[in-house]
Amino acid sequence: MSKRVQILLFILPGLILVGLFVYGFTAWTFQVSLTNWRDVGSAGDFVGLDNYIRLFSRDRVFKASLVNTLKLTLVFIGVTIPLGLFLAVLLDLNLKGKQLFRLIFLLPLSFSFVASASMWTWMFSPEIGSVNALLRAIGLDSLTQPWITSDRQALICIAIAYVWQFSGFSTLVYYAGISGVAPEITEAAKIDGASTFQRYMKVIIPMQRPATLTVLMILLMYSLRVFDLVWLMTGGGPGSSTEILSTFMFRTAFNRNRFGYGAAVGIVMFAISILIVIPFFTRLRRSEYE
Repeated sequence: MSKRVQILLFILPGLILVGLFVYGFTAWTFQVSLTNWRDVGSAGDFVGLDNYIRLFSRDRVFKASLVNTLKLTLVFIGVTIPLGLFLAVLLDLNLKGKQLFRLIFLLPLSFSFVASASMWTWMFSPEIGSVNALLRAIGLDSLTQPWITSDRQALICIAIAYVWQFSGFSTLVYYAGISGVAPEITEAAKIDGASTFQRYMKVIIPMQRPATLTVLMILLMYSLRVFDLVWLMTGGGPGSSTEILSTFMFRTAFNRNRFGYGAAVGIVMFAISILIVIPFFTRLRRSEYE
């Protein structure tokens, strides 16, 4: 048996599983999105692109969920990436208590989304939450807020929880990238008279482009399909202020039994992910050869 045949036989089970459960069910979901399927016992009638036309032309909740998803993505990525880079630099400076700080920074990675959502929901509770309780304890009662029950503040609360959850991941990737910088490079910069700040700003951080692209691509994927934190913290409320594409899809398909319409939302999410991820993946591949 040739080596190529052995390799093919080795990867064939994985290819079959991926083809069936990823590409096969994606194709099936697209087929469902072209129907008005509402009853479990019936596949529904073919309606073509009517579900997609309704989504983009008449469904205000879908448009709100799309906007909320983009807002959450921008805040989440805009804070998590710089924060992760900053924390990674702190860890690389070998400050006193480095091991303790490393534990604190990476601790959120060990929490499940359910545990994180429960903790942050309690913290942002207007009545019994620790945030308002702390403000009252230090005499700042006027600064207490409704937080998670406010249609203006709820999405920000979710973004804070999401940043906390993934800041450790961003830190870990950047720390690995910084640790991979050859000591000869930093020593050469030091010999040239560069200060510690200059070495990081002009030498080490500019070399973290592959790490940045990796973090950005993964965080984009997570932000586009986030469900657990939003569903457990607010359920998409108050009103539609925290409704995002994933919660809207779940509510439409399984709470209202509009399976065809919910499948159309899922396909839109898939298309957005593809349109965003492919350029970043291409850029990441190019950076490996630069």
